[in-house]
Amino acid sequence: MADSRVARRYAQALFSTALKYDVVNSVEDDLNGIVGLLENDPQFKEFVVAPFTGREEKIAIFAKLFSDRVTALTMQVIRVMLEKRREDEITGVRDEFVTLRREHEGVIFAVITSAWEIEEKQRKLLLTKLEKTLGKKIEAEFKIETNLIGGIRVSYGNYVLDGSIRGALSSLRDKLRHDLLKQQ
Repeated sequence: MADSRVARRYAQALFSTALKYDVVNSVEDDLNGIVGLLENDPQFKEFVVAPFTGREEKIAIFAKLFSDRVTALTMQVIRVMLEKRREDEITGVRDEFVTLRREHEGVIFAVITSAWEIEEKQRKLLLTKLEKTLGKKIEAEFKIETNLIGGIRVSYGNYVLDGSIRGALSSLRDKLRHDLLKQQ
């Protein structure tokens, strides 16, 4: 069972060390690669999280797979996590690490949802406009949600900018309800 507090502590230690040695982007790439393998290869994930697999065996496999592909810092943290039986925290550590990097760089993560696929040119224009409006760099994940009917919805932090038709209809419905209740 993953514990976000544990993942946060590992990520903070890893981030501060990566920042000190100026390898933040490399470590993030390493973590993304490892998590990608865990997410896309069910047999590898089963091997890694299986309680009956020995620590030494896991460490040896990770060293064989990743030692020449990841930074020494990433390998050292993965080794410590495996020794402490925290292998189920690897994805959480990556997520927390990315969050810490974004906070450090003043980057806002936004989820942009639309009813259809947004072309690359439109994506760039949208991101440019958001960056100009918010005054910060934006990293975005684009999603498709067919029940939006049309338009887009941008959510970041605790904010939602709803420019969808469904959002407009919902807002109109709420306004009408409010007006009807005021009349009674």
